[in-house]
Amino acid sequence: MALTESSSITWRTLAWAIGPVIGVLLLRAGLQAQGENDASGLQPLRAATLVADPYQAMWAAARPFMFTALGLLVAVLLLRWALRAALRRHGWPRVRPWAVAAWVLAWLLGGGCLLASHLNQAGRHPVAEPDARVLLARAVPPGAHSPGGVELYLQLPGTPAPQRLLAEGQSPAAWPPGRVARLQVQAGRWWGRWGRLGPPAGG
Repeated sequence: MALTESSSITWRTLAWAIGPVIGVLLLRAGLQAQGENDASGLQPLRAATLVADPYQAMWAAARPFMFTALGLLVAVLLLRWALRAALRRHGWPRVRPWAVAAWVLAWLLGGGCLLASHLNQAGRHPVAEPDARVLLARAVPPGAHSPGGVELYLQLPGTPAPQRLLAEGQSPAAWPPGRVARLQVQAGRWWGRWGRLGPPAGG
């Protein structure tokens, strides 16, 4: 009887450990499949950082990764410290339900973030179509999820920071610095902007 009960608890714990992971991965795959069927041609419109030398370029490229890695390291160390303190004070049998609940909650939050991002993009709506001045055009080679094209650094009226936008399938030669193009911009339901370039409006 004790062996059967212990085995039942083990399988139940394993199900709670693996189930949320599989659920979130399936949700991610489903949302990605819907995203690949999006024929709007819209690309994220992001703030850009213009640099004056290669060292600034290297730092600008590495900064997101460095901050993310540092944040994860701090979170892992804090979690490890909290778990060790809880185990010393209460023991694993009393800590296990809380650990499983925290694990499930973390994956539910991850799935909620994926769903919120999908709903945000699904609720995009058109906004003003500004004329953007090209500051810089950089070739982007084809990749696994993109046919490549050109990444444009743009100056939009009323926006102090330059913006960058990927124009798929286009050549940098078509967008020399100073060229003006009309942007077709859509805002997300809650955050972010997406856009695509229309024909050049002039030199």
